[in-house]
Amino acid sequence: MGHPAAPLMPLLLLVLQPAAPCFTVPSDAPAELNLTNSSRRCAELDWGLFQRQNQLWLSHNGIEALSPSSRVEPELEKLDLSYNRLRELPAAFLSRAWGLRHLRLQHNRLRELPAGFFANATALQKLWLQGNPLPAVPTTAFQDGLRYLAVPCRCDVAGSVLAACSRPEGAALRCQCFKSHDDSFNVTDFHARECRGDVGLVAGAVGATGGAAVLLAIAAVVWYRRRKAAGAAAGAGWGKRESATAHGQPRYISRAAEIGTADATAAAPDYENVFVSPCAAPAAARGWTPEWQERRYRPQVPVDDDYFLESDSVSGDQPIYANTQTPGEDSIYIIPNQ
Repeated sequence: MGHPAAPLMPLLLLVLQPAAPCFTVPSDAPAELNLTNSSRRCAELDWGLFQRQNQLWLSHNGIEALSPSSRVEPELEKLDLSYNRLRELPAAFLSRAWGLRHLRLQHNRLRELPAGFFANATALQKLWLQGNPLPAVPTTAFQDGLRYLAVPCRCDVAGSVLAACSRPEGAALRCQCFKSHDDSFNVTDFHARECRGDVGLVAGAVGATGGAAVLLAIAAVVWYRRRKAAGAAAGAGWGKRESATAHGQPRYISRAAEIGTADATAAAPDYENVFVSPCAAPAAARGWTPEWQERRYRPQVPVDDDYFLESDSVSGDQPIYANTQTPGEDSIYIIPNQ
């Protein structure tokens, strides 16, 4: 019998075997090396293969990552990594890129570039970043010699480069944004048309809504005051019908011109309806306060008599008006219209 682990050995050796390099680069490779579309998929590119080049084209190779130790040599002037699958770049990738003038990173999957990523790329003249889900461009990208910048046509990205692209001293800098391969716009014009306009519309809508609310409030106050003044001038009083009380009956609160005054618009006493249960006087004299009665009022019914109303159409407690005119006068009770 063979060893139980024997069938697994070939598979284990296959897993542990180093991955094949993405490219075969001879030791005498030319200084201008073009490897465009030379690989269908490259999980991690070994940057150690490129040490003598001053121009390097690596686009359309399915590159997903660069080895963590990757560094651009000072001699490299042009680098093309466009149309790959890069999600990130080593933070120190350009730490020695003093001679780099053109850098193409468009149409990858880059979501972020470190803040100081371009700090040592002091000779940078042209930079392509469109086609990446970047939220912003690091400020270190704007080297003194930068003459061309390409970014995605999105308001967040355009806003991050707007100050540098629109300053007078940056007139030599051309900033373009791309919606598609051939659909490009000036960054400043795009931001003014697509981004600032939206903010203005939102602010205008909010202002209009607030203005309408103020006008409605003013109109309600004016209507209320006019209605009150008109009722007082007519001498007939004004009032409203409130919702039913716990007894299921309507309440009436009314105000009329005070009797005996020369000015019909003078302040008049408040009148409140009083419920009188059959053959029982309301309770101020018996120590009981109805739930519907507000505490600031006292029942306007003599405590030594029992008052009640009967109706053929409605049974139970009936609403009446208790209209007390002046102290010492008898109260007048009026049955509302049915």
